[in-house]
Amino acid sequence: MPKVVDHEERRWEIVYALWLVIAEQGIEGVSLRHVAAAADVSMGRIQHYFGTKEALVLAGCTALVQSAHGGYQETAEAAPRERLLHVVSQQIPRDDAGRVGVSVWYAYVAKSINDSAVRQVLAEARRGAEEECVRLIQADRGGPADGADQAALEQARRLLALADGLTLRVLVRDLEPAEAVAMLESEVGRI
Repeated sequence: MPKVVDHEERRWEIVYALWLVIAEQGIEGVSLRHVAAAADVSMGRIQHYFGTKEALVLAGCTALVQSAHGGYQETAEAAPRERLLHVVSQQIPRDDAGRVGVSVWYAYVAKSINDSAVRQVLAEARRGAEEECVRLIQADRGGPADGADQAALEQARRLLALADGLTLRVLVRDLEPAEAVAMLESEVGRI
């Protein structure tokens, strides 16, 4: 009887291995050989699922964004303020796995300077986060959840910029995760 293969699971295993390689060696250290070794699969398997190194790197970027979005979807039943706090604080690394994730995110940010495909994925993700913050700010105020008023847009941008700065400080161990999250909670509370 033929073995049943879960192709989606195999793709995710390869993407996780890619992230580990990026976290350890940066995107410039990515090769099909390194990822194959980290995933304990053949280079042919990676080529089967992704084709080229460039396609694998882009798939890893897209998967990182999708993973963050999936985590946000788990807050669907929460109040707007709680969901807003999730959007702005989810990037704060709270453990070693979070540190790996954030270091991979920053590697993709650096890659986006010279890679238009990665830049597009990241820009769309950031616009989506900004739009969702605006929507949640308006919903928390009891105002309209559609359309963007300028004040909500400015608040969303300030919150996201603050989150970016705090994330960097936590990543370099200049600030504890709990302190960063508390600062974001305070800012969200002021809205």
